[in-house]
Amino acid sequence: MTCFAMRFFGLVLLLVLPLTVVAALLPDTRWADPSSVRLDVDFPGNGYHASWVMFRCQCGDLLIRWELNVPGETEKGETLLVKGWVVLSRGFGEHQQELGSSLDAPALMMQTALLLLERSVPEGPSAIVENTEVDIKDEINPIHVDSGTAAGSYMAPWMMRGSIRPTTETRRKFDLDFTFSTGNSGEELAGNMRLSGLAEYGDDEFPQPPSTPLEGWQLFWLDDADPAAKDVAGLTTLAELRSWIDENQIR
Repeated sequence: MTCFAMRFFGLVLLLVLPLTVVAALLPDTRWADPSSVRLDVDFPGNGYHASWVMFRCQCGDLLIRWELNVPGETEKGETLLVKGWVVLSRGFGEHQQELGSSLDAPALMMQTALLLLERSVPEGPSAIVENTEVDIKDEINPIHVDSGTAAGSYMAPWMMRGSIRPTTETRRKFDLDFTFSTGNSGEELAGNMRLSGLAEYGDDEFPQPPSTPLEGWQLFWLDDADPAAKDVAGLTTLAELRSWIDENQIR
């Protein structure tokens, strides 16, 4: 892993969210169910910043657009998880291999934000009808995240202050300052990050149509040892890749 990746990913452990699309903002809509999310994460005092925009397709695909900033460096790129099995990526410059092959970082940060929103307003996004200030402290319960390949916890005591407001019927804007313990003795409230963004709970259009050419994207298999990896060379579009995965019953 290059110095750039180590400097950024040393800050976070990551998790892919189970997102669903809702047609309207119903009373039982959950914070964990947006169709798209824009999230900015800042680590005050050290110059680290990340911006992600995530879109979930009703077909099951997940598209994430990245912009990562550490002191002296910026990288941009896109990753597209197809059918939960193949990752397509483009951009990222010389960091393509370590950044483009994984969705861990944006996914965990998305979940962190949505879990904090859940703790702030358990009734869900439909309960936010005006600007709402939130101020929570928990001295007992940690916040756990686990992707299956990486796991971690924000230890108690932790505290969060911020605001949530509606911008349209189906969109909620949030700005949260999150401070947490590392779990080490004498280091209470040692970690801090600011999470701000916009979550859409309507039926967003997925940015990548089925006709999207595969040319220009680099393909990674979630399982590098999968024997099927050698059989996709002739595919040319996203629709063909989706169909090939379905026909070969890849899960």
